[in-house]
Amino acid sequence: MNLYNFLYNTTLIPAGIILKALLQPILPKLKERERNWRKVLLNAKLEKQSDEKRVWFHVSSMGEFEQAKPVIELIKFKKPHIKIICSFYSPSGYNNQKKYPFADEFLYMPFDTKGNAKLFIDKIKPDYAVFVRYELWKNHLTELKDREIPAILIDATSPKDSIINKLFFIKSFFRSNYKLFDTIYTVSLHHTQYFDLMKLHIPIVTMTDTRFDRIHERVLTARKSPILKHGFFKQGDFVFVAGSTWEEDEDIIIKAINRLNDEGINNIRAIIVPHEPSEEAIEDLKSKLPNNVLLSEVLEFIEKAKKLEEFSDKNIITDSIGKLLSLYANAHAAYIGGAFGAGVHSITEPAGYGIPLACGPKCDNSADTLPLTEKEALTVVNDENDLYEWLKLMIVNKNLRDKLGVYAGQYVNSRIGSSKLISEVIIQGLYYENY
Repeated sequence: MNLYNFLYNTTLIPAGIILKALLQPILPKLKERERNWRKVLLNAKLEKQSDEKRVWFHVSSMGEFEQAKPVIELIKFKKPHIKIICSFYSPSGYNNQKKYPFADEFLYMPFDTKGNAKLFIDKIKPDYAVFVRYELWKNHLTELKDREIPAILIDATSPKDSIINKLFFIKSFFRSNYKLFDTIYTVSLHHTQYFDLMKLHIPIVTMTDTRFDRIHERVLTARKSPILKHGFFKQGDFVFVAGSTWEEDEDIIIKAINRLNDEGINNIRAIIVPHEPSEEAIEDLKSKLPNNVLLSEVLEFIEKAKKLEEFSDKNIITDSIGKLLSLYANAHAAYIGGAFGAGVHSITEPAGYGIPLACGPKCDNSADTLPLTEKEALTVVNDENDLYEWLKLMIVNKNLRDKLGVYAGQYVNSRIGSSKLISEVIIQGLYYENY
């Protein structure tokens, strides 16, 4: 046992066990996973056939699972008999994704004790392990290494935390974890350089983020079958989708729309998609947004094949979750919420549709901000006036709007393809075939 393994298992793991016990009464999600992980594992159908191949994907939560999905689906497409086992640390990830049709088993990742790691890997019997982004579980990775089971890290990024990057002991501890992988696949050359400087003595391969493949697939699907069919909007309408909005976003959006309407620009059709469409949030929006209708009402009319003329000039409030990505298919421009609060939500999803984008000022949390703003495909607005000016420009200058939309689409489309390469590496590692 090396020094870091010893310190990890004699200090960090015991401290984590104590902390878990203290936090469970006040953190329902932690209590749920600690209560259920062993039962889920022991009840899973994990008997293994002699010729069966298994790939274990571990992710933290739903966001990272979206990065794993295009790789999983390509493996299943090429080798449908490979068994895919997915584990989550987050209960929200487990509960929301356990019906995903391309995986065979869904499990919780147990807390990273040596005993748990041995039990878990004994049960799932993987032939290959894939960890996503920055999941580092020393005891599980050590167990895989001891059993000579290949393990790779995909969509790897350098830690943003300055303490990790600056303090030698912490950086050295992380290095000891990264060395347990057989290969690390990064999202860009910048991140590859970070891992190269650590001198891990394993292959560090520059790729792109597999989420671009996922976005590309979902954009194609949404365009083929949009929620609001082509023809729903009138010719000459300017459809503006504001996604994942919070109250601060909605305030400036509504003020900007009102100013434009007051100037006689009445062809704006806003679709606002709140981040949390609670009853209270929807009622608040209904009281502020002029001339509105709920998306649920529109969809009910569509389902009953009723005439939709009464909705022809209304703004739409989305009162359910899971619709945003498809609604971007109708947009001429999009605003992404969250950047007047903790940080902007996903910029790349609307960018995949090839439309100009805007968001608030707190957007440095997204690695996509800088390249998109450099091309002016993304405009950062600081207040209602900035948004008003941007919206007016997008409405009156179609040539500019189309040009900026092309830049946004190129940003996503130029980064697709990593999932195919990674899936081929995994299959080759399982079957030793030449691709």
